[in-house]
Amino acid sequence: MAVSIPEELRTFGITSKEFAEKKKELSKSAKAEVEENDVIWGLFQDLTKKALNFEILQMLYWNMAVFRDKLGLNSFEYQQKSHQSRLLDLEQKGKNKVKINATGCSTSCRKLHNLVLSLDKALSNLPIPNPKCEATLYSTNTWCTSIYLVAKENEDDSAKLPPAVMDIAELPELTHGVENIESDSSEESENLESGQSDENTMAWVFSSLTLSFGLGVIFFSPLAGVLLVAWSIPFFPPMMLRLRRFVPFLKHRWERLGLLGIGFLLALLLVLLTQLADRKINTSTKKSTIPSYQVLLIEDQSSSTRSRLKVRIVAPEARTARERARVAMTAAKQIQASQVSDDPDKPQYEFISVVLEAGEKTAGQGFALAVAEYAPDGRGRQGVMSDDSDNQWQWNVRSSKARVNPGDADSLQKVKGTLEKFLKQ
Repeated sequence: MAVSIPEELRTFGITSKEFAEKKKELSKSAKAEVEENDVIWGLFQDLTKKALNFEILQMLYWNMAVFRDKLGLNSFEYQQKSHQSRLLDLEQKGKNKVKINATGCSTSCRKLHNLVLSLDKALSNLPIPNPKCEATLYSTNTWCTSIYLVAKENEDDSAKLPPAVMDIAELPELTHGVENIESDSSEESENLESGQSDENTMAWVFSSLTLSFGLGVIFFSPLAGVLLVAWSIPFFPPMMLRLRRFVPFLKHRWERLGLLGIGFLLALLLVLLTQLADRKINTSTKKSTIPSYQVLLIEDQSSSTRSRLKVRIVAPEARTARERARVAMTAAKQIQASQVSDDPDKPQYEFISVVLEAGEKTAGQGFALAVAEYAPDGRGRQGVMSDDSDNQWQWNVRSSKARVNPGDADSLQKVKGTLEKFLKQ
């Protein structure tokens, strides 16, 4: 049966074969059946013993903390170890000062934001992760998202620092490559210790950005999002370290970055194609459909000189000014054509006015979303009674682009006075 290895472990290249071997090892000394989570934790511990530098150790402890938090277990000790590893890595790189960044963390952590302290002080006091942090991740246990950043040498140490944290977890000693691993691994260790830290940092940054972008893109284009997420995983330094042993091409930095960029461009192309296809479908749909309407009232308002008809309708699906105008005009033509007279050459009604109401219950109360006046003979509202050129029209249409909720009184009030000229000809 295939084993579901968590992402926190898979990032470091652990395979199902290694899982099975670890389970067999633990089963020899255990009286009861070994749980899957115990095997996973054992593999994590093995990785910490083999870590070549503090940068890798930092990521290992962080992932161990995530794994424990998902299980609902307290992970604070491993958050501490991750931050300790971060500080020791900066110390090895010759840094002297750090600054706390608590943006987005809890209220108590934000009190520590922008505090500057020496690296030695940070290691001895370890103010973050903050034991009083109220933030959480997957469980109800503390999950502090504050981090240490490198401070500029000209930045003064903060005068008031938080007291030292009690019971700080101790880190294991690092494994030294020459004494404990084979010649190929030893060579990689020497490279890491002689100037590869900047490259690793760049790899972590680009891989993390690609992964984050992929997760965000999933909502717009699932295929492109999954492609980016899957593409980013092999480029994380622990995975790439294994791949480089078997694929010589990947030993060159720019080739690796080039491959990562190709995956990014392919995903971006998929997003653009998806958006263009959706836009084309939406545009075609909008052009071909007119929202349906319901007739509320038909009222004869004829005079001795001109036959007139007033109609009130509702069309909840008409949301834009254009849709509202079009549905009112369609209703005017359809209803006028349906009102036949004895003389087929002369319609029963020479003028028809259609009012699109905001809601059925408020019809006639002045909450019109569109008004379409239709005079097939081109003599406007007054007919032969007026020779004014301003009355010589067939259509006089006004519509509103206001958003409206028929059940909200405030929303309805905002509709009044929003009718704008749409068509007059």
